[in-house]
Amino acid sequence: MYLRKRLRMQKIVFFIVSVLAIVTLTAMMGIILIIFVKGIGVINWRFLTSLTSFDFYGVPQGGIGPAIVGTFLVTGLGLLFSVPLGILGGIFLSEYKTKRRLFSIMRMSVANLAGVPSVVHGLFGMAVFTVFLGFGLSILSASLTLSILALPIVIMVTENAMKNVPNSVREAAFALGAKRWQSALLVVFPAAFSKVMTGVILASVRIAGETAPILFTGATLYLTYYPHGFNEQFMALPYMIWGLVTTSINISASTPFAYGIAIVLITLVAVMNISVMLLRLKMRKRAVL
Repeated sequence: MYLRKRLRMQKIVFFIVSVLAIVTLTAMMGIILIIFVKGIGVINWRFLTSLTSFDFYGVPQGGIGPAIVGTFLVTGLGLLFSVPLGILGGIFLSEYKTKRRLFSIMRMSVANLAGVPSVVHGLFGMAVFTVFLGFGLSILSASLTLSILALPIVIMVTENAMKNVPNSVREAAFALGAKRWQSALLVVFPAAFSKVMTGVILASVRIAGETAPILFTGATLYLTYYPHGFNEQFMALPYMIWGLVTTSINISASTPFAYGIAIVLITLVAVMNISVMLLRLKMRKRAVL
Protein backbone atom coordinates (compact mmCIF):
# COMPACT_ATOMS: atom_id res chain seq x y z
CA MET A 1 0.00 0.00 0.00
CA TYR A 2 2.79 2.40 0.96
CA LEU A 3 4.71 1.50 -2.19
CA ARG A 4 1.65 2.23 -4.36
CA LYS A 5 1.26 5.67 -2.77
CA ARG A 6 4.90 6.48 -3.41
CA LEU A 7 4.64 5.38 -7.03
CA ARG A 8 1.44 7.39 -7.49
CA MET A 9 3.05 10.48 -5.93
CA GLN A 10 6.13 10.00 -8.08
CA LYS A 11 4.00 9.89 -11.23
CA ILE A 12 2.12 13.03 -10.19
CA VAL A 13 5.32 14.95 -9.46
CA PHE A 14 6.89 13.75 -12.71
CA PHE A 15 3.79 14.87 -14.63
CA ILE A 16 3.82 18.33 -13.02
CA VAL A 17 7.53 18.79 -13.70
CA SER A 18 7.08 17.63 -17.30
CA VAL A 19 4.22 20.07 -17.88
CA LEU A 20 6.21 22.96 -16.41
CA ALA A 21 9.23 22.05 -18.53
CA ILE A 22 7.10 21.92 -21.69
CA VAL A 23 5.46 25.26 -20.88
CA THR A 24 8.86 26.86 -20.23
CA LEU A 25 10.41 25.49 -23.41
CA THR A 26 7.36 26.50 -25.45
CA ALA A 27 7.51 30.06 -24.10
CA MET A 28 11.24 30.25 -24.79
CA MET A 29 10.86 28.94 -28.33
CA GLY A 30 7.98 31.37 -28.88
CA ILE A 31 10.12 34.32 -27.82
CA ILE A 32 12.99 33.22 -30.06
CA LEU A 33 10.57 32.68 -32.97
CA ILE A 34 9.10 36.17 -32.57
CA ILE A 35 12.59 37.70 -32.51
CA PHE A 36 13.62 35.84 -35.65
CA VAL A 37 10.43 36.66 -37.56
CA LYS A 38 10.67 40.38 -36.77
CA GLY A 39 14.42 40.73 -37.23
CA ILE A 40 15.48 38.35 -39.97
CA GLY A 41 14.60 40.87 -42.67
CA VAL A 42 17.49 43.19 -41.77
CA ILE A 43 20.15 40.47 -41.62
CA ASN A 44 22.66 40.64 -44.49
CA TRP A 45 26.41 40.85 -44.95
CA ARG A 46 26.43 44.66 -44.91
CA PHE A 47 24.44 44.64 -41.66
CA LEU A 48 27.03 42.37 -40.03
CA THR A 49 30.21 44.07 -41.21
CA SER A 50 29.69 47.77 -41.95
CA LEU A 51 29.97 50.71 -39.58
CA THR A 52 26.91 52.05 -37.80
CA SER A 53 25.21 55.23 -38.95
CA PHE A 54 21.97 57.01 -38.04
CA ASP A 55 19.73 59.44 -39.84
CA PHE A 56 18.30 62.65 -38.37
CA TYR A 57 15.55 60.78 -36.51
CA GLY A 58 17.90 58.27 -34.90
CA VAL A 59 16.95 55.43 -37.26
CA PRO A 60 19.97 53.16 -37.95
CA GLN A 61 21.16 53.03 -41.54
CA GLY A 62 24.42 51.11 -41.40
CA GLY A 63 25.59 47.89 -39.77
CA ILE A 64 26.75 46.54 -36.44
CA GLY A 65 30.34 45.52 -37.21
CA PRO A 66 31.90 47.53 -34.33
CA ALA A 67 29.27 46.23 -31.91
CA ILE A 68 30.11 42.61 -32.76
CA VAL A 69 33.82 43.26 -32.32
CA GLY A 70 33.22 45.12 -29.05
CA THR A 71 31.04 42.32 -27.68
CA PHE A 72 33.72 39.73 -28.45
CA LEU A 73 36.42 41.89 -26.88
CA VAL A 74 34.67 42.58 -23.57
CA THR A 75 33.39 38.99 -23.31
CA GLY A 76 36.77 37.43 -24.04
CA LEU A 77 38.69 39.80 -21.79
CA GLY A 78 36.12 39.42 -19.02
CA LEU A 79 36.44 35.63 -19.17
CA LEU A 80 40.22 35.96 -19.21
CA PHE A 81 40.06 37.80 -15.89
CA SER A 82 37.27 35.82 -14.20
CA VAL A 83 37.84 32.19 -15.20
CA PRO A 84 41.37 31.65 -13.77
CA LEU A 85 40.54 33.48 -10.52
CA GLY A 86 37.18 31.74 -10.24
CA ILE A 87 38.71 28.31 -10.74
CA LEU A 88 41.42 28.98 -8.15
CA GLY A 89 38.78 30.28 -5.73
CA GLY A 90 36.61 27.21 -6.24
CA ILE A 91 39.60 24.89 -5.74
CA PHE A 92 40.53 26.73 -2.54
CA LEU A 93 37.02 26.52 -1.09
CA SER A 94 36.74 22.84 -2.00
CA GLU A 95 40.16 21.51 -1.00
CA TYR A 96 41.43 23.74 1.81
CA LYS A 97 38.85 23.46 4.58
CA THR A 98 40.79 24.43 7.67
CA LYS A 99 38.64 26.95 9.53
CA ARG A 100 34.94 26.29 9.11
CA ARG A 101 33.76 29.72 10.25
CA LEU A 102 36.11 31.50 7.86
CA PHE A 103 35.05 29.27 4.97
CA SER A 104 31.39 29.77 5.80
CA ILE A 105 31.89 33.53 5.62
CA MET A 106 33.76 33.24 2.32
CA ARG A 107 31.13 30.97 0.82
CA MET A 108 28.32 33.26 1.96
CA SER A 109 30.17 36.26 0.49
CA VAL A 110 30.44 34.51 -2.88
CA ALA A 111 26.73 33.66 -2.82
CA ASN A 112 25.83 37.26 -1.92
CA LEU A 113 28.07 38.58 -4.68
CA ALA A 114 26.21 36.39 -7.18
CA GLY A 115 22.92 37.98 -6.09
CA VAL A 116 24.04 41.61 -6.39
CA PRO A 117 22.15 43.41 -9.22
CA SER A 118 24.24 44.08 -12.30
CA VAL A 119 23.62 47.84 -12.07
CA VAL A 120 25.42 47.84 -8.71
CA HIS A 121 28.37 46.12 -10.35
CA GLY A 122 28.31 48.84 -12.98
CA LEU A 123 28.44 51.61 -10.37
CA PHE A 124 31.28 49.80 -8.58
CA GLY A 125 33.22 49.44 -11.83
CA MET A 126 32.71 53.11 -12.65
CA ALA A 127 33.94 54.19 -9.20
CA VAL A 128 36.93 51.83 -8.99
CA PHE A 129 38.17 51.07 -12.50
CA THR A 130 36.98 54.13 -14.42
CA VAL A 131 37.69 56.85 -11.84
CA PHE A 132 39.92 55.57 -9.01
CA LEU A 133 42.33 53.47 -11.09
CA GLY A 134 42.12 55.89 -14.00
CA PHE A 135 41.25 53.41 -16.76
CA GLY A 136 38.53 55.76 -17.99
CA LEU A 137 35.58 54.75 -20.14
CA SER A 138 37.20 51.84 -21.92
CA ILE A 139 37.08 48.17 -22.86
CA LEU A 140 39.41 47.41 -19.94
CA SER A 141 37.10 49.01 -17.35
CA ALA A 142 34.06 47.22 -18.74
CA SER A 143 35.85 43.85 -18.90
CA LEU A 144 37.08 44.09 -15.32
CA THR A 145 33.57 44.99 -14.16
CA LEU A 146 32.04 42.08 -16.06
CA SER A 147 34.69 39.72 -14.67
CA ILE A 148 33.53 40.55 -11.13
CA LEU A 149 29.98 39.83 -12.25
CA ALA A 150 30.95 36.39 -13.57
CA LEU A 151 33.43 35.47 -10.83
CA PRO A 152 30.97 33.97 -8.28
CA ILE A 153 29.42 31.77 -10.97
CA VAL A 154 32.77 30.20 -11.83
CA ILE A 155 33.70 29.84 -8.16
CA MET A 156 30.50 28.05 -7.16
CA VAL A 157 30.44 25.71 -10.17
CA THR A 158 34.13 24.84 -9.68
CA GLU A 159 33.65 24.15 -5.98
CA ASN A 160 30.67 21.87 -6.60
CA ALA A 161 32.47 20.07 -9.42
CA MET A 162 35.51 19.46 -7.21
CA LYS A 163 33.30 18.19 -4.37
CA ASN A 164 31.72 15.61 -6.68
CA VAL A 165 35.09 13.96 -7.32
CA PRO A 166 35.31 10.86 -5.07
CA ASN A 167 37.60 11.10 -2.05
CA SER A 168 39.32 7.93 -3.19
CA VAL A 169 40.97 9.98 -5.94
CA ARG A 170 42.47 12.33 -3.34
CA GLU A 171 43.51 9.46 -1.10
CA ALA A 172 45.26 7.76 -4.00
CA ALA A 173 47.17 10.96 -4.77
CA PHE A 174 48.18 11.39 -1.11
CA ALA A 175 49.25 7.75 -0.95
CA LEU A 176 51.64 8.39 -3.84
CA GLY A 177 53.21 11.29 -1.96
CA ALA A 178 51.40 14.21 -3.58
CA LYS A 179 50.94 17.38 -1.58
CA ARG A 180 47.52 18.97 -1.18
CA TRP A 181 48.05 21.53 -3.92
CA GLN A 182 49.39 18.85 -6.28
CA SER A 183 46.39 16.65 -5.57
CA ALA A 184 44.01 19.57 -6.13
CA LEU A 185 45.54 20.95 -9.33
CA LEU A 186 46.96 17.86 -11.02
CA VAL A 187 44.55 15.10 -9.98
CA VAL A 188 41.17 16.35 -8.72
CA PHE A 189 40.74 19.36 -11.02
CA PRO A 190 41.35 17.42 -14.28
CA ALA A 191 38.70 14.93 -13.13
CA ALA A 192 36.24 17.79 -12.58
CA PHE A 193 37.23 19.83 -15.63
CA SER A 194 34.26 18.90 -17.80
CA LYS A 195 31.83 20.10 -15.12
CA VAL A 196 33.88 23.26 -14.51
CA MET A 197 33.29 24.16 -18.14
CA THR A 198 29.61 24.51 -17.26
CA GLY A 199 30.58 27.49 -15.13
CA VAL A 200 32.50 28.97 -18.04
CA ILE A 201 29.41 28.59 -20.25
CA LEU A 202 27.20 30.34 -17.70
CA ALA A 203 29.78 33.08 -17.17
CA SER A 204 30.15 33.74 -20.91
CA VAL A 205 26.38 34.04 -21.31
CA ARG A 206 26.15 36.38 -18.32
CA ILE A 207 28.95 38.61 -19.61
CA ALA A 208 27.81 38.75 -23.24
CA GLY A 209 24.23 39.73 -22.40
CA GLU A 210 24.77 42.37 -19.72
CA THR A 211 23.95 46.02 -20.35
CA ALA A 212 24.06 47.90 -17.03
CA PRO A 213 27.76 47.27 -16.19
CA ILE A 214 29.01 48.43 -19.59
CA LEU A 215 26.59 51.36 -19.56
CA PHE A 216 28.67 52.98 -16.79
CA THR A 217 32.13 51.83 -17.82
CA GLY A 218 32.66 52.48 -21.51
CA ALA A 219 29.92 51.42 -23.93
CA THR A 220 28.65 53.92 -26.44
CA LEU A 221 25.85 53.81 -28.99
CA TYR A 222 27.75 55.22 -31.94
CA LEU A 223 31.32 54.84 -33.20
CA THR A 224 32.72 55.58 -36.65
CA TYR A 225 35.63 53.15 -36.25
CA TYR A 226 36.57 49.75 -34.87
CA PRO A 227 38.33 49.71 -31.48
CA HIS A 228 42.11 49.83 -31.76
CA GLY A 229 43.01 49.20 -28.11
CA PHE A 230 41.67 48.29 -24.69
CA ASN A 231 41.76 51.91 -23.52
CA GLU A 232 39.03 53.07 -25.93
CA GLN A 233 35.25 53.16 -25.76
CA PHE A 234 33.39 50.48 -27.63
CA MET A 235 30.02 49.43 -28.99
CA ALA A 236 28.26 46.28 -27.74
CA LEU A 237 25.22 44.40 -28.97
CA PRO A 238 23.10 44.46 -25.75
CA TYR A 239 23.79 48.15 -25.20
CA MET A 240 22.87 48.87 -28.80
CA ILE A 241 19.52 47.11 -28.38
CA TRP A 242 18.81 49.13 -25.25
CA GLY A 243 19.82 52.37 -26.95
CA LEU A 244 17.67 51.80 -30.03
CA VAL A 245 14.46 51.16 -28.12
CA THR A 246 14.97 54.01 -25.65
CA THR A 247 16.59 56.86 -27.57
CA SER A 248 15.28 56.64 -31.13
CA ILE A 249 12.65 59.16 -32.16
CA ASN A 250 11.15 56.73 -34.69
CA ILE A 251 10.68 53.56 -32.63
CA SER A 252 8.73 51.71 -35.33
CA ALA A 253 11.63 52.08 -37.78
CA SER A 254 14.30 51.20 -35.21
CA THR A 255 12.57 48.11 -33.78
CA PRO A 256 13.38 45.73 -36.69
CA PHE A 257 17.02 46.79 -36.39
CA ALA A 258 16.94 45.98 -32.66
CA TYR A 259 15.40 42.57 -33.37
CA GLY A 260 18.15 41.90 -35.92
CA ILE A 261 20.80 42.73 -33.33
CA ALA A 262 19.05 40.39 -30.90
CA ILE A 263 19.30 37.58 -33.47
CA VAL A 264 23.02 38.20 -33.85
CA LEU A 265 23.52 38.27 -30.07
CA ILE A 266 21.59 35.01 -29.59
CA THR A 267 23.62 33.41 -32.37
CA LEU A 268 26.95 34.55 -30.94
CA VAL A 269 26.03 33.28 -27.47
CA ALA A 270 24.92 29.96 -28.97
CA VAL A 271 28.20 29.63 -30.90
CA MET A 272 30.23 30.31 -27.74
CA ASN A 273 28.18 27.81 -25.77
CA ILE A 274 28.47 25.11 -28.43
CA SER A 275 32.24 25.65 -28.64
CA VAL A 276 32.67 25.26 -24.89
CA MET A 277 30.33 22.24 -24.83
CA LEU A 278 32.37 20.53 -27.56
CA LEU A 279 35.54 21.20 -25.57
CA ARG A 280 33.83 19.79 -22.50
CA LEU A 281 32.83 16.60 -24.34
CA LYS A 282 36.34 16.22 -25.72
CA MET A 283 37.88 16.56 -22.27
CA ARG A 284 35.34 14.12 -20.79
CA LYS A 285 36.19 11.48 -23.43
CA ARG A 286 39.88 12.02 -22.78
CA ALA A 287 39.32 11.60 -19.04
CA VAL A 288 37.44 8.34 -19.67
CA LEU A 289 40.21 7.04 -21.91
